[in-house]
Amino acid sequence: MLHRRSILVVLSRVFLLLLVTSISLAQPTVTTLLTAAASSNLSSMVLPGDILAGPAPLQGSSALGTCYVPTPNPWDTAAVIVIDLFLTESWVYDAVTLEPIDSIPHPSPGSTTTGITSDGTNLYWGILSPPGPSQLWRTELDGSNPLLLGLIELQLTDFVGGLAWDGTDGIWAVDIAGERYDRVSIDDGSYLGQSVLHPDGSGAGNGIAFRGDCDQLEIPHGNTFAGRVTTISTVNPLTDVPLGPLEVAAVGFFINGIETSRPAVAPTADPFGVYSIWVVDNSSNNLFAIEGRPQCPQPLAPISGFSCNAGTSDQIQVVWDPNPEFETVEIRIDGLLVGTVPGVTGIWTGTSPSLPDFIRLEICGHTNQEWTPTLRCELLIPGCSEGALHLSHLSDPQSIEQGTPLCTNGAGHTAQSYWRVYDLCQSPFDLSDGLELEAVQIAIAESDPGPGFSNLPLTLRLYADPDGGSISPISSLQLLRQQEFLVPAFSDQHLCLNLTTALEINCDTSLVVEIALPDAVVTEHLLALGSNSSPETAEGWWSAPDCGVLQPTPFSDLGYLDNHIVIDLIGNSLGDLFIRGDTNGDSARNLTDAIWLLQSLFVPGNLPLECSDSGDSNDDGGVNLADVVYFLSYLFIPGSPPPAPPELCGVDLTPSDPLDCDIFPGCP
Repeated sequence: MLHRRSILVVLSRVFLLLLVTSISLAQPTVTTLLTAAASSNLSSMVLPGDILAGPAPLQGSSALGTCYVPTPNPWDTAAVIVIDLFLTESWVYDAVTLEPIDSIPHPSPGSTTTGITSDGTNLYWGILSPPGPSQLWRTELDGSNPLLLGLIELQLTDFVGGLAWDGTDGIWAVDIAGERYDRVSIDDGSYLGQSVLHPDGSGAGNGIAFRGDCDQLEIPHGNTFAGRVTTISTVNPLTDVPLGPLEVAAVGFFINGIETSRPAVAPTADPFGVYSIWVVDNSSNNLFAIEGRPQCPQPLAPISGFSCNAGTSDQIQVVWDPNPEFETVEIRIDGLLVGTVPGVTGIWTGTSPSLPDFIRLEICGHTNQEWTPTLRCELLIPGCSEGALHLSHLSDPQSIEQGTPLCTNGAGHTAQSYWRVYDLCQSPFDLSDGLELEAVQIAIAESDPGPGFSNLPLTLRLYADPDGGSISPISSLQLLRQQEFLVPAFSDQHLCLNLTTALEINCDTSLVVEIALPDAVVTEHLLALGSNSSPETAEGWWSAPDCGVLQPTPFSDLGYLDNHIVIDLIGNSLGDLFIRGDTNGDSARNLTDAIWLLQSLFVPGNLPLECSDSGDSNDDGGVNLADVVYFLSYLFIPGSPPPAPPELCGVDLTPSDPLDCDIFPGCP
């Protein structure tokens, strides 16, 4: 099943190409920095990403592609041409002042013009004649003598965007809906067998430029989480690896066109005196010139040891293997630069820009003009409690499948609840003292807050069932805790519902967990919980009055035999605290502990350990000579495994063994 959000993403890109007129969005205030050729010390005045000229308002209503035309040309000055999607002509602008100086006709009036490039002698146009496919046309530089060369053979869809000549027999063409870039013949538009993928995998970006001094591509892009163009990356078409990310979010919301001052036709042009990039922002209908990276980015070896995690509030942590080769490491959230630290630090901590949220976090390292490939992870903020125990009725709680029943009118869900029962001190959990519950983890197959919303609500309720057995009737349950949560848009992920304070569940309590969805037909919230078909030790339940399920009913009674709802518990045992291997209870693990254990086992008159769990170094449920050997190996043989957790003060993670811990002075 294609999720509603996925369908909307595809349709929105086609809509931007074929139907949108320029939508004026709030933009940061920017000022024209330069409107004439640069002085000799310009490179010390500006940095990559700084604005050289603009914003310059564009003629027409919905600008898309752009190309650079050096002299000689009909206008006797270096020029950029910016095309308009829906009109019958496009405009020529002075490349430095960005002032309009002329207009030229489209080669196929009545069609949608989507891309343009030049080899210095001719213009090459991408034309979409509904319903498609896209066509490749050629004209003189002034738009005269139009000639249809052939169809542009995109490999996935028919919706061509920007074009860029590569200096030989090829033109790079943007497949907007296909989120890739195909190289086609300059002679007839046929596919030449080479493609580059979207730098983010998917997301915004309708432009492309060829940087002739590097034989590389400049590609504007933004991931789906950003919902806009945030970055320009340099991509070697032979390796398909984006390098040297340049943040451009302040320049435009939706960059539809891009051209470099070093295109294949003029790889040393630089009319501003530095390497520059012209960008067309469709949202504000403005043209800018910004400084690009002066040298061609070169690849460094990838960052190693990369991982990211989220705390139970808004905290984020990124770690990697420290590397002095990296002068700095850049951290981005949804394409926007949020931190820069030395590569040797190996760690960055920060906060999420909003809460709750689902973000894409990216890092890359660089030294001078050398860059690592960008590494990515996706994080749900806030993250999950770090409780030592993860209790589930499923043999595979990590898998998420669709098919969980959902009562809905097709746009939003009605009021309904999903249920599970936990008897913690009975099989299969067999806790000895109960659980200090810190979080409930559920699976989300699809969370779609609907139009105008960034998140949607759900309610967690925890009950004690004094009767045991059937949950029904709900009125028989005793409410222990109720907490409200907001869920951002995402799919196929686990969500932690962290309790504001831990809740102690003892062995006498039959715990009932309810995940309640409010009526959301009017607001069009759509939240589909995840399940899977792995074996389970107890059934889940469902209630949905608007669909005729008035009281909690087992899934199997409703015909859902293989839909085992993912509702798990995270917390810590209520058992005694200790440190495994620390037999004398002094909060350290050393040779003294091995001697202490040997004396308790073999020296007559020595009392047994007051915390027998601490002596079970190999965690096999017994205390004997094997534990002494295991512990000594850990101390003196490199590479030997350490004693099992807890390595700091904590509870026994295998509480079903016969050992206990009556007294342990090393823990409070």
